[in-house]
Formats: sequence, C-alpha cells, structure tokens
Amino acid sequence: MYKHYDKDGAAISLHDSSAEKATFENGVLTFYFPQDGFWVLSEHEANSTVEPVRTDASEVRFHLLYEDAEDDLKCYVFDKKSARKTVRKEWTVSELVTALNSGKYRLEFLYRYVGGYKEQVFTCELLSDKKPYHRECQLWLSVRDVTYCWNELWDGEKN
Repeated sequence: MYKHYDKDGAAISLHDSSAEKATFENGVLTFYFPQDGFWVLSEHEANSTVEPVRTDASEVRFHLLYEDAEDDLKCYVFDKKSARKTVRKEWTVSELVTALNSGKYRLEFLYRYVGGYKEQVFTCELLSDKKPYHRECQLWLSVRDVTYCWNELWDGEKN
C-alpha cells in the first residue's frame, strides 16, 4: 500500500529514474524503483516546494490497453556491432522482466513521448555492470491507464 497514487501523470517525470525490477500480470506492466524513485514536479499538489523532488521507493503501473503484451508492448534493444552498424532486436515482455529481475540490468528512463491513441514511447537505457555497460532501448506502450505510486518525497538529503 502506498500513501500517494497519481493517475494523471502531468506533474510526474521518470527522467533519469532507474527501475530495477518489473512484473507483468493481468495486463499490467509494473516497474519498481527501489531507492530514488521518480520525480514529482513542483506543480503537483503533493509537492510543497518550488523544485522537482524525488519519491522514495516507488512503482509505476502501466495498464495495457488490451491487456495483451504482444499487441500493446514493443521493446526494442539496440546492439552496437561496430561504429557503423547497430542492430535493433525486439524483446518480449518476458525477456525485459527477466533481464531486470535477474539483477543484470537496470532500466533508466530518459524521455517520454505521447503519441497517437493512448500511446506512450519511452527512450531508455539498459544499464549493466558488465560490457556492454549501456544499451539504448525503446518502449512502445498502448496504455489504458498509468498509475504512479509512492509514499514520501525527499529533496536529496536523506536523514
């Protein structure tokens, strides 16, 4: 249970936030941010500061439009083969969840684009402690709802 649930997302940013775990159940793709959470912008009613602040451990739930990962989710991972050649591989939701939950990768969200009908596209990086240390990826999601969940906000100074 969380203290705060936001379904609007207009004053939330995942920029530079890293998910370390994920689940996919009943048409809901959930990313878990165990430490520094995500950003709550100053316009959000829960943020009493004039600056964006981070949440504590948090999660984001993407309720897929048709609850079908094959239709509603595309994950593209880019493997750089040489200075002139990069190969795009499509991962299934199961491959993405397994990669995160294995501890081999963290998924850092960079930019979000809102597209056509209920579509969101995220430019991300898969980060690893082993080579290749980072791989560009894109998530294409058709979503019915998104729920951002957290308990507390902090300004970067943890007690």
